[in-house]
Amino acid sequence: MKKRKLSDRAAEFIVSLNDEELAALKVDALAINLGVNPSYLSRKFKSDKEMSLNEFITGEKMHRSAILLSKNKKVPVVSLAKKTGFARADYFVILFKNYFGIHPKKYGQLKRTRFPVGGTDYM
Repeated sequence: MKKRKLSDRAAEFIVSLNDEELAALKVDALAINLGVNPSYLSRKFKSDKEMSLNEFITGEKMHRSAILLSKNKKVPVVSLAKKTGFARADYFVILFKNYFGIHPKKYGQLKRTRFPVGGTDYM
């Protein structure tokens, strides 16, 4: 049986976390869970995935925040930022805009307009 790459195991672990666990995730804790040094994990992940481990974690947080926005039209940006592990809402907004090209509130409005509840979500 072929052993899975460390970077694949790390990615699978990250996406399997619930929202609260993902919000609190740190590279050091992930490395301990996988039984490796944090620096080694970061280097291997970057080498295999062509993105940093922190970029992957942030991407997963952005993806989950987009899902939350799609489901809840009244979620305040400050609450969304905290729920996804960001202490500062302004920093969260910057990351969200960089990731999706649109402000979180506008994203939520567009998602609900284009894909009403029960509709298919392709955005």
